[in-house]
Amino acid sequence: MKKIVLIGGGGHAKSVVDTLEAAGEYEIAGFVDRQARTYGYRGYEVIGSDEDLGRLYDAGIHYAFLAIGFLGKSRVRDQCIQKLRDIGFQIPVVIDPSAVVARDARIEEGVFIGKRAVVNAAAFVGKHAILNTGAIVEHDCVVGAYSHVAVSSVLCGNVTLGSHCLIGAGSIILQGVQIGEDVRVGAGSTIRTGLADGVLAYTKKIVACVGPDTERDCQGE
Repeated sequence: MKKIVLIGGGGHAKSVVDTLEAAGEYEIAGFVDRQARTYGYRGYEVIGSDEDLGRLYDAGIHYAFLAIGFLGKSRVRDQCIQKLRDIGFQIPVVIDPSAVVARDARIEEGVFIGKRAVVNAAAFVGKHAILNTGAIVEHDCVVGAYSHVAVSSVLCGNVTLGSHCLIGAGSIILQGVQIGEDVRVGAGSTIRTGLADGVLAYTKKIVACVGPDTERDCQGE
């Protein structure tokens, strides 16, 4: 079985581990973490820091996967991938067995598709994008490289999402909307019109209402 090392040891890495175990195509060698932490997950240990990647490749681990989420700045992930490429690692696509991917969808290198996510007919998902649990990418959508579609978000048909974007959990992008690069959409938002590069967009909502005198303040949009 092909050995693979996971880059990053945080929460998203746990999802990647579970999917790799379920798919059964790779043997997880362990984690590489920038901070060289001493703990792992499910018996997989941290086997080095970023500086050890060349040594691990020379030891026969020729597959790597970026198990780091959006991090607030997606281009950090871009830099990690470039380092892996320079060393020579192969970076596979990782798709959970419970996900549904149309046979004519195009999925590029390094994409992660989580549990019960859907990628429908004629959709395109660019390199190193993340489609988290329950995300829906409908027919003819385009998801740009390094973008992150969070838990239970929906891209309706023919949506175009640029690179390095974050679509927050539970958001809905309506049909035909075009979104630029480096856009962040807040959790639970509904986006009805196009967004230019670098925009932060969200639907205003009340987060919490506490006490008998806050009724007036709970009438948020």
